[in-house]
Amino acid sequence: MAAYVLHLAILAGIYIILTVSINLIIGYAGQVSLGHAAFYGIGAYASALVSLNLNFPFAAAVLVAMLAAGICGWPWGCPP
Repeated sequence: MAAYVLHLAILAGIYIILTVSINLIIGYAGQVSLGHAAFYGIGAYASALVSLNLNFPFAAAVLVAMLAAGICGWPWGCPP
């Protein structure tokens, strides 16, 4: 039962972070975010791959996920 509650708390934390970030982008900055969910998915996919296939610890997998999403977003974020 405790593992299930922990799982729900982790999911709630992830969705809170996503909600706050989309609120900053759309609410305060007034910009439309078309790739928000795509970069979330890229990071999740990269984290899952390195955790399962390369046996990275959680902290290293999170860093790889941030790096992968950042590298994929770099071409769209840089001005020409």
